[in-house]
Amino acid sequence: MSTAVAAGPAVRADIQISGRYLRDATSVYLVRDPAADKTFEIGVKEHFVLVRLDGVTSREEIAQAYGRQFGRSLGPAAWQQLLGLLAARGLIQGCPAPTVDPLPARRKLLGGSLRLVSDATATTASLHRFFGFTFRGGFLVPACAAILLMLAAVVWQGPALVADTARVLDDPFALMAVATALWVTMGLHELGHGVVAHHFGGTVGEIGIRWQLPMVVMYCRVDDYLFLRTRRQQVTTASAGILVNLLLLLPVLPAWLLLPAGEPARALLGAFLLLGLAQAALFLLPLPPMDGYKMLAHSLGMLRYASGSRRFAGRALAGLVGRGPGLAGYPRAARIAYAAYALGGAALVVSIVTVVALVAHRVATAHFGPVAGAVSAGLAVLIGMCFVVPRTSFTGTRKPADGRRGEVQK
Repeated sequence: MSTAVAAGPAVRADIQISGRYLRDATSVYLVRDPAADKTFEIGVKEHFVLVRLDGVTSREEIAQAYGRQFGRSLGPAAWQQLLGLLAARGLIQGCPAPTVDPLPARRKLLGGSLRLVSDATATTASLHRFFGFTFRGGFLVPACAAILLMLAAVVWQGPALVADTARVLDDPFALMAVATALWVTMGLHELGHGVVAHHFGGTVGEIGIRWQLPMVVMYCRVDDYLFLRTRRQQVTTASAGILVNLLLLLPVLPAWLLLPAGEPARALLGAFLLLGLAQAALFLLPLPPMDGYKMLAHSLGMLRYASGSRRFAGRALAGLVGRGPGLAGYPRAARIAYAAYALGGAALVVSIVTVVALVAHRVATAHFGPVAGAVSAGLAVLIGMCFVVPRTSFTGTRKPADGRRGEVQK
């Protein structure tokens, strides 16, 4: 039995420890210090000890359990090194917390961010209370059924919706109105992520607007997104924005059906409906930083899935030519997951670039001739290679250790 004298140190009560993730061939855990706004990455052995530092269990008990689990003892030198590291980072109760360096200014002329509310947590809590009914089965089941009916109706009415969208695309003022409405739904999409994360116990640290001219978007930063208790909660939080987009489109369909053909308002609603569904489909793409990518990565328990798949492919190719150990050390499940994403992601990117190039070629040729069409297709391919492919490395967690604010977030 442990005694008060023999009890080991205790980790601070506010320290957050994630579930297990797979990064490359290694199982890792994330540890977050909310006071210092830093996130660390630790291995399985460090996690085994960390979760047992409760101030009650003695060092001897932890060392014995460690020996049974890993087949080796946890000696005094290892204890001193581990506790010294935890104390230096301020994770142990009674140790002074490390100083927090101020973040560099993020507001610039061409790019930056601006907070919209002073207390994002309180704002999200208020929204959660107001929309709490949406988490009940009595709302979700009929809402999902209505969404399926809406999708079926859109397929049935596809030609008419495409015609209305074409009319709007030819009218700059109408197109600006629809684009503005879609921009607003993107903001509500972000708030949906924050409200659902709050529902599962997450903390929304900031709500604001981020710009990289000419693009301006709203964002909702969830500080402990990767620390939600279950994968299901993480996947649900990642999918919340898409569900919000679809729910916002539900009243648009009946309004569009009730208006007579040729009515200007009908064309606006038809374009908003079709482009809104296209926007939701875009978010579903399993490419970073889209929500579909996050849903896939969280469902598999993968950390930095896209960049890990690229490294997996590089090591596999290097191993085939006899350079490096190849895929030695990768568990079978990791090999399947990384290989599937490396092949599927590459095929998807090539397909997207091809479709965009073909559309650009057709439109430019129809208006300016075959030379302009060829140039437009070439530019589309170049932009796709420079813009789409690099974003497959985005994961929301930039560094494996000593992460600062925003590096582990929605």
